[in-house]
Amino acid sequence: MKTLKILISISILSIFIISCSSSSDDEQSTIPEFDRSAVLSNYADNIIVPRLNNFKSSVDYLKESGDAFIDSPDITTYTELHNSWLEAYINWQYVEMFNIGKAEEIMFFSKTNTYPVNEGRIQENINNEKTNLSNPNDWSCQGLPGLDYMIHGIANSENEIINQYIQNPLNGKYLKVVLDELNNNTDLVLNDWSTYRNTFVNSVENTATSAFNMLTNDFVYYFEKGLRTNKIGIPSGVFSNNPLSTKVEAYYSSKNGIEDVSRDLIENALNAVDLVFQGKSSNQSPAGPSFKTYLDFIKANNVSADDIGSIVVNKIQTANQKILDLNKNFINQVENDNSKMLTAFDALQTIVVNLKTDMLSLFNVAVDYTDADGD
Repeated sequence: MKTLKILISISILSIFIISCSSSSDDEQSTIPEFDRSAVLSNYADNIIVPRLNNFKSSVDYLKESGDAFIDSPDITTYTELHNSWLEAYINWQYVEMFNIGKAEEIMFFSKTNTYPVNEGRIQENINNEKTNLSNPNDWSCQGLPGLDYMIHGIANSENEIINQYIQNPLNGKYLKVVLDELNNNTDLVLNDWSTYRNTFVNSVENTATSAFNMLTNDFVYYFEKGLRTNKIGIPSGVFSNNPLSTKVEAYYSSKNGIEDVSRDLIENALNAVDLVFQGKSSNQSPAGPSFKTYLDFIKANNVSADDIGSIVVNKIQTANQKILDLNKNFINQVENDNSKMLTAFDALQTIVVNLKTDMLSLFNVAVDYTDADGD
């Protein structure tokens, strides 16, 4: 009799468990699955490849201007070279965050925008007529910062710079090496997307090596390190407790009074981040599938979730205003009123928390890089 009761109890419990499990499965199946591939397709077709094409066009213009200056160094060709450098540097702000595929393989990010530059090594490279810049020690001797030095920092004024190229042909030879390296690397990255695109948009699984997870991490990493830390945090002394005006982006152009561009670069960088987050190809275009629409989807299906998408958009607008409050010359800003740089850093830092902690958690994407800043 006791055995019969036990068997009856087990049967009832089994029916209850099966019933609950079935109910849970039915409930789970009513929640739609978000299409990560749509995000990657929008990013690849409407943002990444068009931005790379735009950057490539500006690099072509830069190389053409550089070649003309090398052949005939004068104020006309010099001005054209400066203008083409600035155009390329602004367009770079829109592609720097996409350190994936061929860009990651060839260290495109490091070769194109490592600053501050190593002046002593550049001079050694010039004197030794060095043409191979593949050594990691040469990352700070090439790219857009390296060109900043070669165009604006090799002497203290435009006329003196032009004379340096007239008097020493080795300067022109090295300038050409740097221009060719940037052009070749850009070709490699852009051309690879013709075959990498389909692999990219279909790689949506939740793994450390999937394109979605890597792109999301790259986006957060760029915002935290490339934008917040490099452009504002390091020059303002957040991590060293010592303002370092020599470490601002595009240092030589500002230092020698040729053109103040540091604020222009971070303005464009923040705009580039905002457009990617919202899935827009331009400020005027409609939003497509994006990190924000993914967050909005999660919020719509989980009433307890915070509205991280709207929070980030609003905070980017606030941070942009703090950046607009800065002097266009970051050297002057750091040396004369560094408090505004620190205020801008704080505004950016609040966004880091929302992206790195909140967004990655909601996407169930693990952080794939090491943070040494203690944030």
